[in-house]
Amino acid sequence: MTDTNATLQSLEPLVADLRAALGANLYSCALYGSIVRGNAIPGVSDINLLILLEKSDPAAHEAIASVLGPRRGIDPFILGRAGFARSARAFAPKFASIRRNYKILHGPDPFADLAGDPRMERFLCEQAVRNLRLRMVYAFVTRERHKSYGRFLARMVTPLFLRLAEILRLEGLDVPVGFEGRIAAFEKQFAVDGAALRDLLAYKAAPSALSSGQARNWHERIFPVVDAAAEWIEAHWKE
Repeated sequence: MTDTNATLQSLEPLVADLRAALGANLYSCALYGSIVRGNAIPGVSDINLLILLEKSDPAAHEAIASVLGPRRGIDPFILGRAGFARSARAFAPKFASIRRNYKILHGPDPFADLAGDPRMERFLCEQAVRNLRLRMVYAFVTRERHKSYGRFLARMVTPLFLRLAEILRLEGLDVPVGFEGRIAAFEKQFAVDGAALRDLLAYKAAPSALSSGQARNWHERIFPVVDAAAEWIEAHWKE
């Protein structure tokens, strides 16, 4: 686990550099994701930054690149103020997740007056689940060609846990903060194999190359979890 306050302090030089490089064009900067939730894995989890600009243009992008270039592990989400509300609708599940766990590092709170759209959130959540299922099948079927199923498996852990949790939240259910603590809720709601999810978390913490047989074993355990979420949506979100 990572100490959020320690991370906030460590980011002060980065924020100062962004302010110096962007000047008045930097409207707001916020930390979000696993570090704020309290379940980040040191050396594995990225530092997620929302960078909101007065104007998002190539000059601003180059300025941000110059600041982030030498810094590892920073994952920027860069938007302009003009289309911020529309972006929030277009990426409703992502924005809903950010709004639950974020810390303002600079400027006004961009979420203060942002209204949610539950029906759009459901639609986009289902879209994300179906996309994850499609990509998982593709990664498995083409594993001999691309030799990348293990990398895909490690990268899919966070999206999978976030999407499953999003379904629960959209149903008005309480969701534990940590990924490990969510597994029991997933078992109950979707009737999935919790042991597979616990093993998946362990794999994300220490990923390794997978043989074709190992990939097959993982796929046989994890694909049913994604498939169960899609089937649950089909059965419960009739609109």
